[in-house]
Amino acid sequence: MQLLRAIAALFVVAFHSTVLWRDKAGPDVIPWQNGNSGVDLFFVISGFIMVLSSQRLLDRPDGWRRFLVLRIVRITPMYWLVTAAKLVAILAVPAGALHTRVGGWNVLASFLFIPSHDPAGFVRPVIIVGYTLSFEFLFYAAFAAALFFALDPLVVVAPTMAVLAILSIARAADWPAISMLADPIVLEFVLGVVLGYVFLDARLQRLSPWWVLPISFGGLLCLAFLPADGRWERVVVWGLAAMATLGAGAIADRWVGRYLPDRLVEIGEASYSMYLTHGFVLPVIGVIVARTKLTGDAFGVALVGLCLIVSTVAAVATYRHVEVPMTTWLRRRVGDRRRTSLPASKTPI
Repeated sequence: MQLLRAIAALFVVAFHSTVLWRDKAGPDVIPWQNGNSGVDLFFVISGFIMVLSSQRLLDRPDGWRRFLVLRIVRITPMYWLVTAAKLVAILAVPAGALHTRVGGWNVLASFLFIPSHDPAGFVRPVIIVGYTLSFEFLFYAAFAAALFFALDPLVVVAPTMAVLAILSIARAADWPAISMLADPIVLEFVLGVVLGYVFLDARLQRLSPWWVLPISFGGLLCLAFLPADGRWERVVVWGLAAMATLGAGAIADRWVGRYLPDRLVEIGEASYSMYLTHGFVLPVIGVIVARTKLTGDAFGVALVGLCLIVSTVAAVATYRHVEVPMTTWLRRRVGDRRRTSLPASKTPI
């Protein structure tokens, strides 16, 4: 699971690094669009994890409330902190905000995970990658509703996401910004939920890793190389590939998980920090590499390589020294004694 989260985050960083390459080198550079499939993998993982982690809440009268509190504690503090940092950075160095324009309602809506138009007319929050968190909280709301009414989460989540996906067919450009949530990509949460229920079947644990590992690797190759032109094609191609990658990988974890290097696992644990903070790293790397005498492919390789490396180092440092202490403290305040995972044997990467 942590390996796939690391890959998903690195895919997103790689995509944005190639966008930066194009910004620096010119329109002849074609960004690596398949890096966007990291978001699809994250969504499927989210649906999968919610099923497994919510089992202990199904029979609790306050399970829905507990579910929402824990999700808010897990997601909101880091996002608010990074959003505030981005606003400070924009005020301090306006020229450094290459793709960000902010306005009053857009700032407030960003903190509330509500889709809104920025001053440039685009539907995006202050932290551009934060748009995916609007989808996440939509999914959390549907999942919590199922817990509130004591229903099977799939019974609520699947129809809700199906209606939004169908509604996307009629969606027009003049619809309110909130209509952005009507997108077929929400079906990927359903894929993750279905996968979670399937995984709860103990019989899967008896499958041989030699059957499932090639499936997981094949799904990952599809995410990396198969094009997905259009919103529905994205769900069919990348969504199903993410489902295959995660499902087979989760089954194989019993045999191969113990052999994964600790630092690779930690990168997965720091994937949320990487997802939120790499937007601060990439412009700095772009300025540094632009001052070298490198040109052509050498420039691109150096740029993308450094972006991936420095983003990873920054994410692990943020995870260890900000995300873990902050999230652990907040969980204790709401009565959850679990600690954000941070093996004591690890040293900073």
